[in-house]
Amino acid sequence: MRVRTIAGMLAIAILVISMNAQTASPGQNADLTPSKSVKLTVRGYVRDIACLMKFNEALKPSNDCALMCARAGSPLILVTKEGTIYIPISESIPDTSQRDKLMPLVGSYVEVTGDMYERAGIKALVIEQIKKADDTKS
Repeated sequence: MRVRTIAGMLAIAILVISMNAQTASPGQNADLTPSKSVKLTVRGYVRDIACLMKFNEALKPSNDCALMCARAGSPLILVTKEGTIYIPISESIPDTSQRDKLMPLVGSYVEVTGDMYERAGIKALVIEQIKKADDTKS
């Protein structure tokens, strides 16, 4: 279990590092211009990332498995029924953890409204509002 947690944290670290990779030549200042965001509402499951990446069944609703992994420290994400993954981020820099908002809803189908940022195919969502949703509706 500990190896999975470390592997998940390492995967997130690599993801963050790759998102922040700069193409500027040495000696140039990095571009710190904020990315543009899009306000949207997303419906999906609050899941741990490790199971989702390894097992197809992870797209099915499952409170027990997801909760066990989340309690063990696995990073949490939002995944739509179509398989689009959103990484929860805060509005502030440096980023702050969104676990407190997500833990009560692990394994649940939710509706999240907020600003979405996308870079290199990775989608991140600032959670402005989150609530349980009916998973029988699209």
